[in-house]
Amino acid sequence: MTTNGSTSTPISNLRNGEAAQAVRKNLRALLLASAALMVAWSFGVPVFEGPDEPAHWQYARYINQKHDLPLYALSCPEAASPPLYYLLIAPLAVDARLPLVGYPGAYYTGRPYFPPRVYQNASGDFGRYWPFRAARLVSVLISVFTIWFCTLAGAEASGSPGTGLLVGGLVAFWPMFTFRGMNVSNDALMAMLSALAIYLIVRLIKRGFTWKTGIFAALAIAGAFLSKTNAVILPAPLLLAVISEKAPWRAKLLRVGALGAFMLVLVAPWLFRNQQLYGDLFAQKAMLSVNKAIGSVMVEKHSLFSENILIGLPVLLIMSFIGAFGWMTLGLPPLAYLVYMIALVTAGFCWLEGVQQRRIDFRLSAILSSAIVLNLMAVVQFNLTIAAPEGRYMLPTLPALALLLGLGLESLRSWSKHRTLLIVGGLAVSNVVILVARVIPAYWPPVIN
Repeated sequence: MTTNGSTSTPISNLRNGEAAQAVRKNLRALLLASAALMVAWSFGVPVFEGPDEPAHWQYARYINQKHDLPLYALSCPEAASPPLYYLLIAPLAVDARLPLVGYPGAYYTGRPYFPPRVYQNASGDFGRYWPFRAARLVSVLISVFTIWFCTLAGAEASGSPGTGLLVGGLVAFWPMFTFRGMNVSNDALMAMLSALAIYLIVRLIKRGFTWKTGIFAALAIAGAFLSKTNAVILPAPLLLAVISEKAPWRAKLLRVGALGAFMLVLVAPWLFRNQQLYGDLFAQKAMLSVNKAIGSVMVEKHSLFSENILIGLPVLLIMSFIGAFGWMTLGLPPLAYLVYMIALVTAGFCWLEGVQQRRIDFRLSAILSSAIVLNLMAVVQFNLTIAAPEGRYMLPTLPALALLLGLGLESLRSWSKHRTLLIVGGLAVSNVVILVARVIPAYWPPVIN
């Protein structure tokens, strides 16, 4: 059972005997199953049929060929993204070929040629594009580490390896994560470093502040931001964890100032480059101008209280957070969305009740909830100018959300290990069914034999 901060057992006390064996066994099975599933998705979804995969590949290809970073322009629409992920896969980006037809016009004008395909996949594609497929497998490996850190965060939060399995399973087999986890995209590295940051923040909350943990958390947050800028919200939970600790104010202010300055120093070169090249720190002006130049349907300004923001955004965001595949061109049946939504709401109510009844650490919940709310606010702000109601923009706080929901379920007095295995196994089976019954039939047989 999950307890409050004063009575929980640190995970360090479990690293012996039977508990340690359970941690290793559960973690090994979870990581192997999730890795196998993401590899299956990487071959079930044709090459370049993930959002912006051609542009991500182009970025890495430019680094491979020019040994420099590309400039943001119509010819390179992802160049405003930070470079960390692309530097990682650049050695693989030796092939510039793309399948026939479709990019960028098919997606950015909202008219895919062979729905849900943006490209004409061919039966011979399994023998082509191996550098790209290798990059997808690198994303899979990165995503396995994401699941590992989520498992560690869950076990750290409650002192129970069962919580780790539940939280890791919630992330591993969530349809949106499985799909994004195998794409060639900076989302993969950002999600992994965000999960590491969340784990270290939880560790700070449960064990108390140490400079080692604080510095590693700051490094993870800076790395997440240098992978994708929507990780910009992550300093907030770290600094809240530090400032809310029982310690003299002088010590807390020193820690907050030092960690904040450290993160700023790490990301400053990238921000300074953007300011020099594009006139703003996040290159937002350049991004808007490029999208307008290609006639993108995504450039669509709305007021905060417009129908699109109050109604359209929540509906589409929730659906895509559960799972929208391809270039947001392939969804799930309405009943599937309803089932997943009911599960989310139920777990959410369990968490609220657990916090109210003090079976869940209030401080931990407040800090992680603040990160999720900030993430949502950032998505809303982005959608005021760019129509992108995509659940993947919640990836920075997916580990935090899974942790809170997992703690909520475990706070039920009737909860047991059997129910944990049932939930994780059910999610895994549902994920396989989605791949086999929904995704593969939508793309295969190919357009060109």
